[in-house]
Amino acid sequence: MNVVSFATCLLIAGTGTALAQAALAQAAPAERPILDCADFSKKTDEAELIKRFGKENVVRGKLDGAEGETVPGTIVYPKDPARRLEISWWDTGKRRGLAGITVKDRSAWLVRTPGAARPTIGLGAGLDEVGAANEKPFQINGFGWDYGGYGMGWKGGRLDRMAGGCSLSARFNPDPKVKGKALDRVSGEKEFGSSDPALRAVKPSLSSITIGWPEK
Repeated sequence: MNVVSFATCLLIAGTGTALAQAALAQAAPAERPILDCADFSKKTDEAELIKRFGKENVVRGKLDGAEGETVPGTIVYPKDPARRLEISWWDTGKRRGLAGITVKDRSAWLVRTPGAARPTIGLGAGLDEVGAANEKPFQINGFGWDYGGYGMGWKGGRLDRMAGGCSLSARFNPDPKVKGKALDRVSGEKEFGSSDPALRAVKPSLSSITIGWPEK
C-alpha cells in the first residue's frame, strides 16, 4: 500500500453509504462523469483545478488521512455529493504537486481503467467487476482496522498500468448485512485473495477509489 493511499482514503462505513454505493453501481455509465488519469499529472495545481472546474466549485478544506489524522486539501464540487472530488497535495501550503484524487461517499464519478474488458469502475463495484477491470486476481486487507479493506496490490494486472503515470488504490467495505463469524473470518491484519471464498461470502464493494501520483 503506498503513502498516497493512506494519506487520502477515507474510512467509510455504514448502511446508508453502502446503499448509496449500490445505487451508483446500477446507474447507467453514460450518466456518470469519468475521472481519467490522463487528464491530470503530478504538476497539476489548485490554479489548474479552478480553470477546469470553475472558481465557485473549488474550495479548500480538511481531508481525512491515515489513522484518524486530517490533512489540508482541496474539494471540488463541495456542495454536490454526486460530483464531489477530494484532492490531496504533496505541497499542502501552496496546493501544488498533485498527490491524489479521491472518489468516495455518494460521488458518482467513474474512474477510467486501462483494460478493454471493463473500461471504468466506480463506487459500489464488487470483486468480480474490479477483477474484470484488472483482468487478474488481486489482494485486499482484512476488515475492521485502520487499513481494513484496502487493496494491497493488483499483482501485475491492468490496474497496475494506469494512464498518465498515476496509480490506483481502492478500499472495499463488506456488505453491512453480514455479521458474526462470516465477517470475523475476514477481519484483522491479514490479506485475502479476491477469489477467497471467505472474502466473497461478505460481498465486498468499493467504498473509495484514489488515483495518485508519486512525489518525485
